[in-house]
Order: sequence, then structure tokens, then C-alpha cells
Amino acid sequence: MYFNSMYYIIYFLIPILSLTKAQLSHSLCTQYYPNDIQQQLCECDDIITNGVSHLSLKCLGHSYVPHFLPHIHYQTIELESCSQDLQVADKTFADLNINTLRFRHCNLINLNEESFSKINHLEKFSIENSTINSLLTSTGNFQDIFNSDSFKTLKSLTLKNLHYHQYHKHDKKLNLESLLNQLPQLHRLELINIYLDNYRYQNLTIIGQNLTYLRLINTHQTSLLPIEYLQSLERLILIHLPQVFHTQPLISSIKNLKKLKYIDFTNNQLININDLQSKTIDQIDLTSNLIEIIDEYTFEYVPKLRTLTLTGNPLQYIDKNAFCGVDNLERLQINIQKQNQIFPLDNCILLSHPNLDIKTEIQTKLQCNCQLMNIYQIKRIDTKKVNRLLKPNYVCIVTNNTLNDAKNIQQLINHFNLPIHVYDLENYLNCSSNNQCDRLCQERKIKTTTLSPIKVHKTNVDIHSKNTSLSISLYSFFSHILFLLLLVFLYL
Repeated sequence: MYFNSMYYIIYFLIPILSLTKAQLSHSLCTQYYPNDIQQQLCECDDIITNGVSHLSLKCLGHSYVPHFLPHIHYQTIELESCSQDLQVADKTFADLNINTLRFRHCNLINLNEESFSKINHLEKFSIENSTINSLLTSTGNFQDIFNSDSFKTLKSLTLKNLHYHQYHKHDKKLNLESLLNQLPQLHRLELINIYLDNYRYQNLTIIGQNLTYLRLINTHQTSLLPIEYLQSLERLILIHLPQVFHTQPLISSIKNLKKLKYIDFTNNQLININDLQSKTIDQIDLTSNLIEIIDEYTFEYVPKLRTLTLTGNPLQYIDKNAFCGVDNLERLQINIQKQNQIFPLDNCILLSHPNLDIKTEIQTKLQCNCQLMNIYQIKRIDTKKVNRLLKPNYVCIVTNNTLNDAKNIQQLINHFNLPIHVYDLENYLNCSSNNQCDRLCQERKIKTTTLSPIKVHKTNVDIHSKNTSLSISLYSFFSHILFLLLLVFLYL
């Protein structure tokens, strides 16, 4: 029995081992970059896509560009942590088949318009955490390298923490409009911690037609090209660019982008986003701004909103009707990071959005009041679905507003700024049974409007003049009558 079992095991192992050997024999890495060649200093991975074999190389610590093979299709070539200045001269990668070319932590020298020319199938290009120590372009401008023919088919460009030295100081900034013109097939653009030039009012009708993803972080410009011209844009990320929002109506322009789904406006000193309108946006990130109040109907023109992040804002209040018009809001993230901080959310939102996933710190609590007590009663008798944030053992914080409905003020003062279990509120508060959340999204606050004073100065003068003339006429009339009466008296 034992020998029979071993026979079957060996019978099945032989084809598996044969297949493995065959795969190893067909491995491009084994064939062209064997492990015993240590001087290559490149990590090699075999990638098979749709039955076609590709190579992915990650070369560490080089002081030169290694020799690559023109008949191999490289999915990725990555040069990282170069040990010395890395020279990228004329046609360094010419006639190679490269999908993605990436430089990280390298000092590049002698870059020019031909450094990346004649690369086949190049779709992704990235330079990160690197310095360009010398440029040999015709104008001495770093942007000139993107005039190369290889970049005409480029779909993704990332420039991150990039420092470069140019002949002309005023040319240090990249021009976004020119870059989009140089890269007509670009789908994804990420520019992080570099200097961008301000908008120069170039012809925008033919640039950025394929751009779906734009990410600008701390690019130092004070103006941006009108984003409504980027009609294919689906994701817009503008971080640490407060001047751009202060100098142009960027938020109100978003309504013209018919494919936009995601915006991230982190750290831009925004006070509100009242002008935001979009029928397509479903995710909004407003982290680390200066927003204190989310007023009623703020998002009524963003009906597909699903995720809203307000982390790091000095929020004081979110109106109970703030999300009216938004039917599918799924996630709200509010991290205030203060001890015993009162949750700025109006308690009625627990009723209007029972399925909303509300993320906040554990120490942030709702305010104790009659509104919360009534909502808890609704949850307890199970007449309506209430947000799961309000658990049976939930504790709220006593505030000045809580004292307004106190049965015994002194008793509540002893709990001031301290938590009370929501099921104990009926012992402390004297509340009516009126549901304060019964007319959600059915009415609006009447906002007072300051009318301009009507200019009546000229009219007053006219009226005053007419009054004066009338007084003189009456005076003359009565004087005349009196004189006639006097004559009649003397005659008699």
C-alpha cells in the first residue's frame, strides 16, 4: 500500500517538475539577467500579460545607465539611489521598448532634448526625489526635455520633489499649459513640490483633452489655467495652493466639468464651498481648511455625493439640512482632535441619514439636549431608523445649551462639560414631546437682506422748496384779506 501511494505521488510530481523546469527555461530574467551576475545590481521580475512576457527591472546604486537589450519588452525600468551623478546623454534609451521609466533618488547630469528620444511604447515617466545638476538643452530650460518624440505617446507623468538648475533664473518654473501642449496624450499628471509658472493665457482649446487625473501639491503658483477647459478631468487634487482659490473662481468653475468625480482641496484656507455645483462628483476631501460652519443646503447641487472628509477643520456647526438633496451620502469623516470636543453635527442628522458612516475620534461627543433625548426615545421604541452612532450606552456632553432645559440647573451645573448617558437624560431635562426633526429638508431659513438706502436727497430738496413756496403764497393771501378788512372797517 505504501509503495502504491509513493508511486502515485511520484507520478503526479514528474509533470509538475517538468512544467516548472520548462517555465524556468523560458524565464527572461533567468535567460538575460541571471542571479550569478552580481555586477548588474538589478532586481528582475518576469511579467506575463496576455501571454506575452515582459521584464521589470529595478536597478539600485548605479553610477551609470546599465546596458539594456533592444529586443526585450521592459514593463518597467527603475533607476534608484544612484551612487554617483548619473549621466543621461543623447539617446541613452534609444530603440528600447519601455512602458515605464522611473528615476528615484538620483542626481542626473547632461540632460537634453535627445536624452529620452527614440524610446518605443513609452507611456509612463517619473522623476522623484532627485536633482538635475546640469542641463544641455538649447535654451537651458528643463521643460525642453519634453519636446522629445518619445513623449508624444506619454500617458502618465510624475515629477515629485524635483530640483533643477537652469541658466536663466526666470525659467526655473514649469509652465503647465506648455507641458500639456507638449504631451498631447497625457491622461495622468502629478506635480509635487516643484515650481509652476502662473497662468499665461495661452490657447487652451487644444490642450489637456485626454487628461483625466490632475494632482498639484505645493507647486507655488498663484493662478491656474481655467479648469473648465480640461473637459475629460475625473479627479482633481489641489493641495496647499491657497492663492489659486483666492485669485480666481475655481470652485464655481467645477460645474462645467461633466466627468469630474473626485476633488481634494486639502490645506487651502477655504472658509466655505457654497458655490460648489456638480452632478457627477461623489467624493470630496476638504481636510485642514478653515471651515467653521456647514450651512443648510450646502450640498444640494452635489446630488451624487457619497464621501465627505472634513478632518482638521475648526468646525462649530453642521446644519440639520446641510445634506438635503444628497440621497446616497455614505461616509462622513470629522476628526477634530480636541479633548471633550462637542460634535458639530446637528443631532437631527442621526434621523435624516440613518445609514451614514460617521467617523470621528472617540472623545468627540454629541451635545446633550432635548433634541437628542427625543431621538433616543424614537430609537428605543423603534418607530424610525436612527444612525448607529447613537448606541444605547452613548454618552453626550453637558453644555450651556443643555442648562436651558434643565429640571434642576444646579444638578446639571455639577455635570457641566462632563458626559451623561443618553438614557439618563430624562432624569435631567424637562422636554416636550415635540419632534424637533419633523420638517427636515422642507423649509429654509429666511435670510435677512440689507437693502441699499434709497437716495431721496433731491426729492427732499424739491419737497422743501415746494413747502416754502406754499407758505409764502398762504402768507400773501391772508395779508391781502386782512388789508381789505381793515379798509372796510375804516370806511364804515
